[in-house]
Amino acid sequence: MELKDDKLVSLHQVEGVVSPHQRQVEGAVNARKEALEYVADVSKLAEFIGGKVESLGFGEDWAISKEVFPGVQVLFIFNHADEEFPSNLKVLFRGDRIKLMKGEDLAGFVILYLSHMLRYVRESNPGRKLPEVCYRV
Repeated sequence: MELKDDKLVSLHQVEGVVSPHQRQVEGAVNARKEALEYVADVSKLAEFIGGKVESLGFGEDWAISKEVFPGVQVLFIFNHADEEFPSNLKVLFRGDRIKLMKGEDLAGFVILYLSHMLRYVRESNPGRKLPEVCYRV
């Protein structure tokens, strides 16, 4: 599904410039993004969290959307590390009811699903040494 016409928003745009929950989300993303390098099958990861693989047209390696409430979706947008840049994970939101959500709730869902993704990484890589964060969920 091509999403170039969908409006994607950040937590800053939902809560305002001084987003108290943005720091929580950034910490969770930074602690977990390295582990997502171990995802071999993105469609199985999407299925594991009850989401779907998306093509956003941003040059991402993969993107998964997950509906958290009717009319509210969270998007996990990932780029693998390369010679120049470390891995990168962005979290955005979309939906016609996004402005009805509180930033605290959105941050909670993001952290919950990131932890669930780590469970998938751990379960889909048996016997492989993974980043320590995979064993804390």
